[in-house]
Amino acid sequence: MGRLVEYILLLLSVVLVVSTLTGSANNYYNEPTGNKGSFKDCSVSEKFAELINGSITTNPLICGKAYYYQGSLNIKKTIQWGILHFTLTHPFKNYANITFMDEKFNLCDYIYDLFKVYCPMQPGTYHTDAVGLIPSILWPGRYYAKAAMYNKEGEEIMCISTELTVKKLE
Repeated sequence: MGRLVEYILLLLSVVLVVSTLTGSANNYYNEPTGNKGSFKDCSVSEKFAELINGSITTNPLICGKAYYYQGSLNIKKTIQWGILHFTLTHPFKNYANITFMDEKFNLCDYIYDLFKVYCPMQPGTYHTDAVGLIPSILWPGRYYAKAAMYNKEGEEIMCISTELTVKKLE
């Protein structure tokens, strides 16, 4: 479970999905998103939840070192259950996007790890302060990550994304 928590915390720290091996030096996936160290709400609808704020301290992130996440979330409709789809992608040498992680997790486990609230999660504003460790397996460079959450009907509950830089421990 500890490893899962690390990846889940990493989830909130890195977020914008990119397809694997797009193969173009000038494709739009390699353009900076301008949201380094902070999060962007990429939801198609804000009827379930809305990211009020979210940020990461320690930017650039350093492999093997801790990072700190703070954020607030406004839940508008009760969340009974859901799936969290997390992707982490690295634009390798500006010609190939390499997906380091493309995983699905139980959203209720994730909610408990960050907010210490069990499902169903009632409407309201929730705050979190979390600490995570950047895995040493990541290559130095820019990363895009995206976390999309879906209910059992397949409706998007929320989507957040970010762009971060990772450096090796010196």
